[in-house]
Amino acid sequence: MTNNTYKLLPDKLIEVVRNLLTDDVFLDSVIQTAFESRSANELVFNVPAEISVTGNSLILIADRKHLTGEPAYQPGDWNRWPDVIPPRLNTEPFIEGKPLECDYWLLRLKTNKFMTGKLTTQKNWIQVPEDQIEAYREFSPYPAIATLNAKENFSDDGWNAYPKFVPKNGTYEVVLCDGRQRACSWKSNVWSFYGDEIVAFKKII
Repeated sequence: MTNNTYKLLPDKLIEVVRNLLTDDVFLDSVIQTAFESRSANELVFNVPAEISVTGNSLILIADRKHLTGEPAYQPGDWNRWPDVIPPRLNTEPFIEGKPLECDYWLLRLKTNKFMTGKLTTQKNWIQVPEDQIEAYREFSPYPAIATLNAKENFSDDGWNAYPKFVPKNGTYEVVLCDGRQRACSWKSNVWSFYGDEIVAFKKII
């Protein structure tokens, strides 16, 4: 385990974990496992029976607020997960008059694939295992659709109107007709989702 991990944890919490173990030799691995699997809300210290002072398995759940010196969220940039906790966006507060319970983010997975991420108000990712997420960011701002439709030339890295322009195979940020933003793949002249609702697309950078 790196010294940086210890610097993020208060001494009192490290001591509590140490007191659960039969030997200090196990401390690094227990702390590192908890740190690497941390969620936006908590760290879970799992102590197997064979190294527990009680002879039975123990689980210590600590609020993530115990961590100090964590990196701040960087708007518009890729933020590594779980190093940086996402803020509340509240970009889609209501759909069809119903309060929205999730924020939508652009995710980059550890497989280097991209997808739409749904994050609950409790800061839990749904529809994708958290250990598969490498980084996340907000969807890119987009100009008025009328402005995009007036453009005569295709933009390699910027927004393009659809269906005026057609992308190459790949995954893109898209804008739907009601203003929502998602990640969608284009393959064999078909969108993976929202085909009839997409009005603009942009290469993911």
